[in-house]
Amino acid sequence: ADCSPTSETQCGDCTAGQASMGGEVMACMECNGPGEYSDEALSSVCKTSPAGQMPRADRTGLEMCQKDTFSIGATDVCTPCADGGHSLPGSSACEKCATGR
Repeated sequence: ADCSPTSETQCGDCTAGQASMGGEVMACMECNGPGEYSDEALSSVCKTSPAGQMPRADRTGLEMCQKDTFSIGATDVCTPCADGGHSLPGSSACEKCATGR
C-alpha cells in the first residue's frame, strides 16, 4: 500500500546520511553502522566506505585517509601506521622501508 500522511505517520524524504527501503518502513534509518554513509537524499540503502576512505562525521560523504594512516574499508576511522610504517593519503595499507632505506 502507498504511504499517505495521517495523524500517526507521514512519509518524509530521507536526507543525506539516511536511507529507507520504503514499504512497511515508516522512518528513515541513520547510516551509522561501521563505514556507512549516504551521499544523496532519497537513498534506499546506505553505502559502505571503500578501502583508503572513511565516512565524514555527519555520514553524508567520504574523506580520504590522511598520510601515514590507512583503512581496509567498511570502517569509521583510518588507522595510524604502526612501528615506523608509512602510507600515502588514501591508502589501504601501510608500508615499511627496506633495511638501509
